[in-house]
Amino acid sequence: MIHTSLAFVITAYILANVSYYFVLPTSVIESSNTVAVAFGAQVFGPVGSLLLALIVSASCFGALNATTFTSGRLVYAAGKEGYMPAVFGKIGIGNRSGVKLNTRRGRGPSKFERLICDDAGFFFTPVNAMVLNALLTAAYVAVGEFKTLITFYGVAGYTFYFFTVLGLIVLRVKEPDLERPYKTWITTPVIFCCVSIFLLSRAVLAEPLQTVIVVVFVLAGLPIYFWRFRNKNRRGGGQKDVGWKFWRRWGRG
Repeated sequence: MIHTSLAFVITAYILANVSYYFVLPTSVIESSNTVAVAFGAQVFGPVGSLLLALIVSASCFGALNATTFTSGRLVYAAGKEGYMPAVFGKIGIGNRSGVKLNTRRGRGPSKFERLICDDAGFFFTPVNAMVLNALLTAAYVAVGEFKTLITFYGVAGYTFYFFTVLGLIVLRVKEPDLERPYKTWITTPVIFCCVSIFLLSRAVLAEPLQTVIVVVFVLAGLPIYFWRFRNKNRRGGGQKDVGWKFWRRWGRG
């Protein structure tokens, strides 16, 4: 099913982009941040423009929702491992580990409270980590322009994506017998790495100065990393395994 849906989505995106180039002038495509809305206005008039604007908004909201919770989990994992302050490795609000059931006045928890707190915990969310991401995002939006943010996010993001997926290829060669709960064809990471390099090369050619700034910004964290954690490992003060209760609960399902 996933292979069928993935092929369908890829085909839909390709056909949509082909349609834009057939209908809209190149000048509009290069200058507009809302190509789909311009396409709707050109083909269907004001109603089509409004409809496609709503569809694009829903798509952006879905992507934002997924990115918000995904990036929150990344910060949460970094906090759990000691790469960031421990407060960002907490679940719930502050230092709490989840939503507490209301047992005051001698009454038991309501049906809704039992539902949201059942085993895995519906509200077992890294709130501190997500608040940090929200504050950083607000700061970036306040000081940056749209195209600048795209360049910064694209270069930094796809650089990390590239090295992460490249690590899969390296492990496949160096440790072929390593246990892998999730397996994929080797062609998939190879194609992904090639596409990542292509996107990064386009950013270098289009915005060389901004690309250099992003690279310097990322590399600036390396001295801090080695100073903070190399010395910590030498002292034998590595962080203890404190559980990962949330993931263990989900894993039992």
